[in-house]
Amino acid sequence: MGAKLNLNLDKVTASKPVAVFHSIHYKGNRFRISTGQAIDPIYWDKDKQQVKRKRENYKYFNDLFKKQVNDIERIILKLEQTGRQINKEIIVAQLEWNHSIEAKEVKPIPLFEKFINDYGSDRAPRTVKGYTTTLAYLKKYVNSLSENISFNDFSESFYKRFRDFLGMYDNSFGFYIKNLKIFLNWAKEKGYHDNDTFRKWKIPNEDGKDHFFLKYDEILLLSKIDFEPRLQKVIDLFLIGCYCGLRYSDLVSLNPIHVQNGMITKVAVKTNQYLKIPVIPELQQLFSKYWQNKMSLPQISNQKGNEYLKEAAKLAGINRQFNYIQKKNKKAEETTYEAWQMMSWHVARHSFITNCIQLGVPIEVVRRIVGHTSFQTMKKYIQNDDEFNKIEMMKLSRMRINKAL
Repeated sequence: MGAKLNLNLDKVTASKPVAVFHSIHYKGNRFRISTGQAIDPIYWDKDKQQVKRKRENYKYFNDLFKKQVNDIERIILKLEQTGRQINKEIIVAQLEWNHSIEAKEVKPIPLFEKFINDYGSDRAPRTVKGYTTTLAYLKKYVNSLSENISFNDFSESFYKRFRDFLGMYDNSFGFYIKNLKIFLNWAKEKGYHDNDTFRKWKIPNEDGKDHFFLKYDEILLLSKIDFEPRLQKVIDLFLIGCYCGLRYSDLVSLNPIHVQNGMITKVAVKTNQYLKIPVIPELQQLFSKYWQNKMSLPQISNQKGNEYLKEAAKLAGINRQFNYIQKKNKKAEETTYEAWQMMSWHVARHSFITNCIQLGVPIEVVRRIVGHTSFQTMKKYIQNDDEFNKIEMMKLSRMRINKAL
């Protein structure tokens, strides 16, 4: 083969990643073909024409460059054997990977915006909001570096640096890293990158606030108090959630057409799952309070409703101590709150699931009612309080006594 191939950087003196290209010399002519990759010059071995070992994912780059060189050499050899003209346009036309170079050179930040518009078009507003917030944090991180990042920069060290930069508790960081992984997986499937490192990122387990629930006697207490109208409407909607397990988005969209023959039949707003939930008497009583008087169920924003729930629970005297555990980089921090401080719309769903199981409703029945696809998904909702655990363990003692008799 009469051609000479080299791998070179665009600007070897640059202080940030620059393009790597194939430099081809053939019979006095010279032309360049982009590899579609960029490397910081400090990681480039000019003599060996490859990425140094100290660069993360160095093997990925070097294997990719080697494959590209082999492809170019194979094409040039074939052109020589058939006596055809050899130039950049003819070679590039036969390089399958070169057709996607333009896509590979798209930067993560602008592509994330496209992801939100395309992938998020048929997702729930709350899900899209999560993607948007994740992008905002990623932009702040990139701005702190004073340079752009490429898809190959999403490495193990990125995970650690991003985590340190955000400084969040594990459950919050887990939410954003999960969204980032969804984006990177989408981009990989679309052919924008070939980096698989992000698949190894761990999503920290959720702890603390999301696991709080109201005991059945506390729910009963709320149902017996006559609050002022402003708070009563919010408590009524909250109690409906405690009796059926619907998410906030489904509670505020519930209307009489969804309740027929003693069953709530509804498509979940968040998951598009078909739900069928039996209507217990306490639930029917709340429905009748509004619908028999031709009133809609209370409508209130998520944020304002959470404020009112705390206010009402405090007035009701729901003040048992709750040990709120949060983790940051695996280090646990404990804070003690009163129960009313933990109140939110999602507490209703947690309370429904936990109380159903404590009252003996089979777990599989509860799982189908709330629409979880697996027990693993539902497991985090199941929280047994100390009193319940003592009662259950006493069964073991009674069993031992009965056998002795």
